[in-house]
Amino acid sequence: MSAKFVHRSVSGRGLAGAAAGLFLVLSAPAVACDLLVETPQAVRIEYNPFAVGASTGPLDITFQNRSESACELRLRLVDDIGDPRPVIDLGGVVVEFRPREASGLFRRDLEPGVFLLSVAGNETVRAEIDAAVVHNAVVEAGDHAADLRLAIEGPGGEPAAPTVPLHVILRSSPRAQVNIAGSAGAFGSGSSVEVVDFGLAATGVTRRVFVQVRANAESTLTVKSQHHGVMRHLEMGEAGTVVAYELELDGQPVDLSETWQRLVDPPRTLEGVSLPMDFTLGPVTGQMSGRYEDLLTIDISPN
Repeated sequence: MSAKFVHRSVSGRGLAGAAAGLFLVLSAPAVACDLLVETPQAVRIEYNPFAVGASTGPLDITFQNRSESACELRLRLVDDIGDPRPVIDLGGVVVEFRPREASGLFRRDLEPGVFLLSVAGNETVRAEIDAAVVHNAVVEAGDHAADLRLAIEGPGGEPAAPTVPLHVILRSSPRAQVNIAGSAGAFGSGSSVEVVDFGLAATGVTRRVFVQVRANAESTLTVKSQHHGVMRHLEMGEAGTVVAYELELDGQPVDLSETWQRLVDPPRTLEGVSLPMDFTLGPVTGQMSGRYEDLLTIDISPN
C-alpha cells in the first residue's frame, strides 16, 4: 500500500505596461516522498515463564521510497483510536518494542513508542524492531494476543502512509517443574533433597520432605517406587529381607504398589506450591542387619 503526495508548480509571466514591469518569483516545495510500506507478519514470542533471560519476537517492516527525495519518518505505536500504546499487556506479561541494534531505527526516549527512520530517495529500508518481554508473569498456557497499529508520519506529524496493522502473539507452552526440598517455601528455596535417611531403623520412624511444584497449566504428578513400597537389602537384593514404609503426599496416602498419580493445579506464580511428603517406616522386627534402599521417582508433566 502506498501514499502519494504530489504538488502543482506555478509559473509567473512578466507583465509589461507603459509605466512599469512586474516580475514574479516562486519557490516550489520539495517533492514529497512516495512511500510503499509492506504489512508485516504477526509478531510471535515463544515464552517460557521459568526461563532465565528476556523473551523476544521480531518485527520487520519494509519501507520503499519511490521518489527522488528522502523520507524523514516518525513511526508511532498506537491503538485503534490513535492513542499512544508504547507497551502491551499479554495475560500479565508486559511487552515493549525496541529497535534492534544496528537497524538504523532510533527510539525517542522522551516519546515512548515513537521511532525515527530516514529513507533515502529511491531506496528500500527495513525497520527492525524487537518485541521484548520487560515484565514476566506465569501466564496460563496457550496463546495470548493483542492488536495495535503503526502510524507513519512526516516530521510535522502529517500522515506519510496509511497506518499498518500489527498483530502480536505470545505463545506460552505448557510447562511444569518439580523440586524436592528439606523445608517448605517458594520453589527453589531451601536445600534440595536427594536422600531421605532414616538412620537406625525403628518401627514408626518418620521423615518429611517437601515437593515444590510450579506450572502454567494443570499438571499430573507421578510417584513411582522401584521396589513397590519396600526398601531392599543393598547386598542381598531380592534374597534378603525388606523394610516396608508408607508414604503420604499432602495428607493423601500414596499407593506405591504401582505407579501413583495425582492432579495438581498450582497458583500461576514463580513460587508455586509446596506439598509435604511424609515417610513412615513399617515394622522393624528381625530383619537382616545392613543398609536398605528404595528409589522413588517423582515426575510432573503438564496436561
